[in-house]
Amino acid sequence: MTYLYLVLTTFFWAAVFHLGKYAINYMSPLSAAAWRFLVAGVLLIPVVFFQKAWDGNAIHRNVWPILAMGVIGVFGFNASLFFGLKLTSPVNGGLIMGFNPAITALLTATLLGEKIQPRQWLGFAISLAGVVVIVCRGSLQQLLSMSFSTGDLLIVLGCTCWALYSVIPKRFVKQLPTMLMTTSTIVVGAISLAVMAQLTAGDLFVVQSWPVIATVVAMSVFGSVLAYIWWNQGIARIGAARAAIFVNLVPLFTAAIGVALGQSLSVAQLVGAALVIAGVITTVSTKQAATDVAIKVGG
Repeated sequence: MTYLYLVLTTFFWAAVFHLGKYAINYMSPLSAAAWRFLVAGVLLIPVVFFQKAWDGNAIHRNVWPILAMGVIGVFGFNASLFFGLKLTSPVNGGLIMGFNPAITALLTATLLGEKIQPRQWLGFAISLAGVVVIVCRGSLQQLLSMSFSTGDLLIVLGCTCWALYSVIPKRFVKQLPTMLMTTSTIVVGAISLAVMAQLTAGDLFVVQSWPVIATVVAMSVFGSVLAYIWWNQGIARIGAARAAIFVNLVPLFTAAIGVALGQSLSVAQLVGAALVIAGVITTVSTKQAATDVAIKVGG
């Protein structure tokens, strides 16, 4: 079930690209991101208390990792991503996002001393090749002529923020239940996004139409609440490096959703999708037991 939840997580994140594109037509990127996580926090806090998962001592013990994950993984990632996509092309943004598993693996090896198996590296390479084929539409000329702008650098920064969010728990979080960790980091990130949105754009409290509100709620429930819970559970069970490979499914699902909305699917996208899936299968079928790389966030 862990792998299924990770797949669903990436599907929800892919949907966020389409939902977010609609939302930022009516509100600033920071406000859209802020309301996405503010609603998520409002939904998650009662769940934590209902499950009797609230532990003030655990939060106090992990206050700095929680702050770091909220600021880096929620605020940093979303601010970098949304502003980056406004300044660069989808081709560049999609290709750069494909480097996230490699960044995560590098940080895992560097900061945690965790060995990355050769088969995992092979999976990274195969799935990254698939991402390249998808976002470049099978055109080598398009790949070679790509130039990096400020937007491209912001996407790189966003990838790095998400990689750090995935790696921090294993090194620094001690005996903190997954649900409580997810909720507390989302709350920290939501407050950071809200404050910055109001200070910079000033549209945080502008009343939106019902379609926009429904869009934000959908991003909150599926792209934040469920996705973040399942992502952190996946990291806890199979490790950050192995979980990161699933990020490469985001461009695949983004393209599939586009087809459902009426866009055509090219041969390059089909080939790329096959490579991405092959890379994920290669990585998760590594013979190393998942328990060898489990993150003990629950004690």
